[in-house]
Amino acid sequence: MALDPLQSLKIGESESKLKVIEKSLETPDSVIENIVLKEFHKQGLFIRNSANECIDINERSIKKSADDQELLGPQADTEDELVTQKRKSLNQDMVTNAQQLASCRLLLLRVHEVLGEIVQRQQQALTHELLLKKDNLLINIKNNLLNPLGIYSALVDFVTEGSGVLTLKEDTVYLLVILGTAILLIYVIRRSLKTTLKHYSESDQTGYLSQFQLSLISCCHRQLPALLITASLSLFYSYQVFLEKRIDFIALIIFGLFLYVLLNLVIRILFNPCDPAQKLTHLPDDISTMLAGRLRVLSKLLLVGFLMYSALQIHQFPGQITALLRNIYVFLLVLNLIWAVWLLRFYKGVSNINLLRFLIILGLMTGLLSDWLGYINFADFILLGITSSMLSWALVIFLLKMFTDFMDSMDEGRNEWQKRFRKRIGLKPSEFIPGSIWFRFSMVLVIWSTFVLAMLKVWGLPDSILIRVKESIVAGFEMGSITIVPLKLIIGVLTFAALLSMIGWIKRRMEKSWLKRSRMDHSSKESMISLTGYLGVAIAFLIGLSIAGVQLANVALIAGALSVGIGFGLQNIVNNFISGVILLFERPIKTGDWIVVGGTEGYVRKISIRSTQIQTFDRSDVIVPNSELISSQVTNWMYRDKIGRAIVPIGVAYGSDPMKIKEILLRIAYEHPAVISKSPVISKPWVLFRAFGDSSLNFELRCYIKAADDRLSVTSDINFAIEAALRAEGIEIPFPQRDVHIINKENDNENDTRKDPKVITTEE
Repeated sequence: MALDPLQSLKIGESESKLKVIEKSLETPDSVIENIVLKEFHKQGLFIRNSANECIDINERSIKKSADDQELLGPQADTEDELVTQKRKSLNQDMVTNAQQLASCRLLLLRVHEVLGEIVQRQQQALTHELLLKKDNLLINIKNNLLNPLGIYSALVDFVTEGSGVLTLKEDTVYLLVILGTAILLIYVIRRSLKTTLKHYSESDQTGYLSQFQLSLISCCHRQLPALLITASLSLFYSYQVFLEKRIDFIALIIFGLFLYVLLNLVIRILFNPCDPAQKLTHLPDDISTMLAGRLRVLSKLLLVGFLMYSALQIHQFPGQITALLRNIYVFLLVLNLIWAVWLLRFYKGVSNINLLRFLIILGLMTGLLSDWLGYINFADFILLGITSSMLSWALVIFLLKMFTDFMDSMDEGRNEWQKRFRKRIGLKPSEFIPGSIWFRFSMVLVIWSTFVLAMLKVWGLPDSILIRVKESIVAGFEMGSITIVPLKLIIGVLTFAALLSMIGWIKRRMEKSWLKRSRMDHSSKESMISLTGYLGVAIAFLIGLSIAGVQLANVALIAGALSVGIGFGLQNIVNNFISGVILLFERPIKTGDWIVVGGTEGYVRKISIRSTQIQTFDRSDVIVPNSELISSQVTNWMYRDKIGRAIVPIGVAYGSDPMKIKEILLRIAYEHPAVISKSPVISKPWVLFRAFGDSSLNFELRCYIKAADDRLSVTSDINFAIEAALRAEGIEIPFPQRDVHIINKENDNENDTRKDPKVITTEE
């Protein structure tokens, strides 16, 4: 009763399957087909997962029983009968779980040995298949020369039996209807595409994505008849294949023509687009035209190969004929592939990788030679691997360019719908989408990871290793005591990026809508928006970590272990961080204030969590650590309000009327629009007679102004007005004067005729 019945059934099923696999693998020299080995490997993975699940369940059950026994405490001489029964039940459960745990561990050990044997058998089967030798080129030529009429008779039999020419009469009506409908659609769609092309302008061609769209529309407009006719006929014959279960060579020809037209359309779009589209590759025009022509020849060869393979599946041709045709076909295919690879030396991304081009050409030559020698499986492996790798690489480059240009257009707002989207989320024209860098990083990582997995599959990596890699990506792998799950990491990064975008939207909505109608002052709103942003980033970071599989308890342990290092090595950073939090809450300074800290004077432009940006009067930006703003003396000219005081000193000549001077100064102050002169709370302008100077009567005009940051400009305006008013009244502004008297004294020495001047200076 202590065991789960479903778990017991699963273990029993696994035991039965494992016995069957072990019995099949008993004989080392027995030949097992690759399909059977794949099925055995699939069942082995099921057995391994069941064993691991069984081990996990029983270990938890044993731990729970042990914890329950610990709660019961040691057995007493006299204890309740129910406690004794519970203790016995727990002991029995532990024994039962321990027995099943041992069985599951043994099952896991056996399945590991079986999986290793299966992998070894798969590698042996792959090696045997690749090295299987058939007739070489010379033997194939000899066999066909001995029977020259074989090709003709085989073709006659194929046309009369498997080509499907005789069925065309039955489908004539349907084919005519399909062709008429296709022609009508061609007329309608071409008019629509022509109208679309007229609306394109040069501004619409900015960016790789827009250029690709224009090239796609223009080339589809040019090749629409062939594309639509072959597509319509392919749909008709697909109905016969999938519903009527009838396939003729005519249908395969239509399918091949449709794929050929589609492939040529792709080549035309990328390398030689129709007017008015521009070229999408970084190749010279002549090289791009040559490469497009070579790729079109390759597409024709692929069409021929598709038709040859399809004909072999429908009709049984003589072996010597198919072998020779294969040798000729592989030669033409490899020759054109080498030509195309050689032209790629002009491509910007591959021009400097001479070794890679040499290895590709060497691999193609190896495949051709293997085919001529009779190792056709090895030749197929090499040629398909190289071709698939090149196509996958081209697809990756294309996807990366498309995605990068799409993200760039979203950040720049090139199209109207993108501008509307940016406006809806409250982005300024120069701002990027929050979190876009994480979207870029995640997508690039996914694309290149998929490319690597595709390469492993293309180059014949055993299914067991591929499944193991897949499990490592999905279930994770252990690195020391840490379990890393790549899939969870990618999901965590994407979640973090999405939350960052949402936080940016919330901050902008708070600034423009939610807090706009509140009674909070400007600095309080800024502090709340900043704190919301920092708090949101912290929450998004923690959520991303939890989704990525990082235990927050481990993060706390790491933080505790680093606390000593933080206390010594990062104390300045922590000090500035805490000071930034204090600034946001206490708000001794705010954005737009005119402050003086140390030798820096200017406006506060931005208060971040670590530092504050101050713009000086010469428009240079000074980054001040927040700790200096907390621990040092700071002069804030606009702490409570923007009102400041201007002090204008002035000296006039002795003999001037002091009351007249006072009247002039007050009149100038009252006339200036920036001076506060009618407030019931703020003092009005006043004049002080400060001192009798050495050469002047010293006065001071003191007044409060509406904005402290206008103090210098207001002082300058008042000085201009004072000078003009005193000049108009004939009042002199004195300045220091010096009189120099030179006294000549003859030298007592009779032989010396030089003069020794003495300078006496008097100052007024």
